[in-house]
Amino acid sequence: MLVWLYYLKKLEYYREGIFNLKLNNPFIQAIGIIVMLAELPENEALKSRELSKRMNVSHSYLIKVAKKLKDADLINSTASKSGGYTLKKDIDEITFLDIFDATEGKQSFIDGIDSTPIDSMFLSKEIVKEKRERIHEILDEAEADYRKKLSRYTISEAVPRDEQGAILQIDWKKVISEM
Repeated sequence: MLVWLYYLKKLEYYREGIFNLKLNNPFIQAIGIIVMLAELPENEALKSRELSKRMNVSHSYLIKVAKKLKDADLINSTASKSGGYTLKKDIDEITFLDIFDATEGKQSFIDGIDSTPIDSMFLSKEIVKEKRERIHEILDEAEADYRKKLSRYTISEAVPRDEQGAILQIDWKKVISEM
């Protein structure tokens, strides 16, 4: 019974936001891609090699992340000599939830979770069922809160601006060629 109380307390802490949700690299890389594209001068595009070089990440991995952003209609991809990636939406329309869903998917956090370790803590099947359902309720509530918060913020909050509030325009091609 003490083991159960320990785990329940940990879940309550999680629900209250005391524990941080672990974020995956694709989500963070996707934020970087979108911010860099937002900083481009008008009618400019960045190629995947340029992005991966500047971000110091694997080129093949960056392509996979960029494809997820393209499939989610957040960026455009043009295959040509002057092509590359550009933003498809205004930065005030792209939420952190949009990016999270594009890279991590929309399935529930607890989908596919093996609850056998929790189930094995109880001798009664009724208690197993009751406590498993309670744990899922707590985690579902935490997920709903997390998604709600991500939906409140747009990527424009992560894009640097000058003193007048205009988006800083960066010639990333020049910066990258000088690396």
